Amino acid sequence: MTGKLEGRVAFITGAARGQGRAHAVRLALDGVDIIGVDICADIPSMNYPCGTWAELQETADLVGKEGRRAVIGKADVRDQPALRAVFDEGYAAFGRVDIILANAGILRVGDSVDPVREWQDTIDILLTGTFNTVQVALPRLREGAGAARSSSPPRARG
Repeated sequence: MTGKLEGRVAFITGAARGQGRAHAVRLALDGVDIIGVDICADIPSMNYPCGTWAELQETADLVGKEGRRAVIGKADVRDQPALRAVFDEGYAAFGRVDIILANAGILRVGDSVDPVREWQDTIDILLTGTFNTVQVALPRLREGAGAARSSSPPRARG
């Protein structure tokens, strides 16, 4: 049985664990291949560890168990060139992107030693990271949308 999104490709940030991993595995169950990225390093202003390379590899393994492929890489969403490098590797492997899931995020729990640094890191990851994710992938997503529009007949609505 094929999934309802069979043959699609998703670009997911924060894919090493938590919601990012859950999105990757669920989409794989529906037939989606994954381009997954995570920072795989700790952020000094946060009081908990970030996802690791081993966890990102585990996400890729879980995607594989659903019969789908995953291209994974390390990148900080605040670093657009590094994010683009991971995206480009995945795009080269799959030749398309259909879903952009800007999932990477942080939120400090408890007292802060440096609230200004914490605030800036949070804003940079949540907002700038989302902006960078979309900037990197949207042009390729639009290319695919145009190709899909021109190659398929219009669907009736009703």
